[in-house]
Amino acid sequence: MQKLVAFYMLISLVKCIDGMFICENDGTFENPTDRSTFWHCANGINYLKNCPSPLVWSQAIQTCTWNEESSTTIAPTIASTDIVSTTITTPSSLPSQCLNYTSITDGTRRTTNTHILAETDNTYFSKTRTWVRFEGDAGTRIAESTVPSNRCGSEGAGWLKHPQEPEIGETVTQTACFNMLGMSCIWPVKIPMTNCDGFFVYGLVAPAPSNARYCTI
Repeated sequence: MQKLVAFYMLISLVKCIDGMFICENDGTFENPTDRSTFWHCANGINYLKNCPSPLVWSQAIQTCTWNEESSTTIAPTIASTDIVSTTITTPSSLPSQCLNYTSITDGTRRTTNTHILAETDNTYFSKTRTWVRFEGDAGTRIAESTVPSNRCGSEGAGWLKHPQEPEIGETVTQTACFNMLGMSCIWPVKIPMTNCDGFFVYGLVAPAPSNARYCTI
């Protein structure tokens, strides 16, 4: 009975029409056609996100996890007579945010964007910290030097002041500033940055001004 109720609740939150995923409620949901991806619904908009390879999305625990159905040993054929066995081990040295984060690929965050789009992270993020990875068109990191105001799709351009490069698996606290109103570092906020061995994640909160945004490179 409990399984039926849970299944009913799931299909009431999302639905697919002719292969198109439709958001009916905010949250994260499995992609029935590809377990390595999942859907993130926010304000009625659906975002298709990727789990770090070789992880897959688990709807039950709401995170990317190891695929229990696959073997931990992979034997790819290199040549007709050569087989190499590769064992995948869990990256235990990396913190949990390296596996469970929100992916942002919005190219309007780039420092090269000079168009004012009235975008703001004041409502995109909240007071509760969200771990974010920038990738694709968005670049890979938050800007690490002063960015002119009116860039990145907003008036207040966010950047990191005196950034420190974390070691692999390490988290360091950075100072994010916003360049606006003639001041290059107004409303600074402390944010953690983690080195996930190949990419970075940031623990972001909503900036104080209503017209400011974290800029990326």
